[in-house]
Amino acid sequence: MLRNLQLSGEKKITHTPRIVKIKQESIETVSMKSLYFEDELSAKSQPGQYLMIWIPGIDEIPMSISFMSDENQSAVTVRNVGLATNELFSMKTNQQIGLRGPYGKGFNIDNIENALIVAGGSGGVPLGPLSDLLRKKEIKFTCIIGAPVAEELLFLERHQLNAKAVGGIVLPITEDGSHGTIGLASEIAEKEIKKEEYDMIYTCGPEQMIKKIVDLGLDNSIPVQASLERIIKCGIGICGSCVLDSLRVCKDGPVFDGETIKNLKEFSVSKRDASGKKIPI
Repeated sequence: MLRNLQLSGEKKITHTPRIVKIKQESIETVSMKSLYFEDELSAKSQPGQYLMIWIPGIDEIPMSISFMSDENQSAVTVRNVGLATNELFSMKTNQQIGLRGPYGKGFNIDNIENALIVAGGSGGVPLGPLSDLLRKKEIKFTCIIGAPVAEELLFLERHQLNAKAVGGIVLPITEDGSHGTIGLASEIAEKEIKKEEYDMIYTCGPEQMIKKIVDLGLDNSIPVQASLERIIKCGIGICGSCVLDSLRVCKDGPVFDGETIKNLKEFSVSKRDASGKKIPI
């Protein structure tokens, strides 16, 4: 009975909005920056989980947790692409934001010995904490980071330090060839899985890229875990804004395994806009 009460209390705290002060800002790319704050629940989350971030007077939006530490420090990394994200991007140290969570299902690293990470653009945000965790658990990994241009390669040095510590490597790739190899992340991934044996592929990025990575993994008998993105308004599985076939990305995901993704008819085909209308991708 006591255990049930404790779990109920934890869930209540998770759903309760908290106000935190921005402790630090960090520019990550020309269009992305991280905002650091202290929050115990966020710092103890799993890589791949997300928070509902409230920007006072503007909106509440889902944001992947991009950093977590044993000192209760956490961060979200934002790209200025719309009204709410532009406001969040412009925030400075000592300003306040609201948050609730963490929510969703994160990445699983059980029984992994050699992993491949494939990060595409701003989709690489939840893969930063995963890289940190793999290093902490001394799990070897190779990381492919893709972006249109060199200035948009997210967490490059972070991944390089983590991979080097466990005997892995980082393969940057840009569409214009301004850094690393010219091409697409999925193209490098196809070559990489023919060179080395991996027991898991982790990915996040544009949906067409994820589809290619899932297909590559399944065709080569390598399990895949992918973080998917949909409009999330509630975070607790009520509103239906994030429905993908019969699944709710906010609660059943955002991390799904490749077999599940393979059977989703709407994946890489359609999504729902802010009004809930289904639109083509």
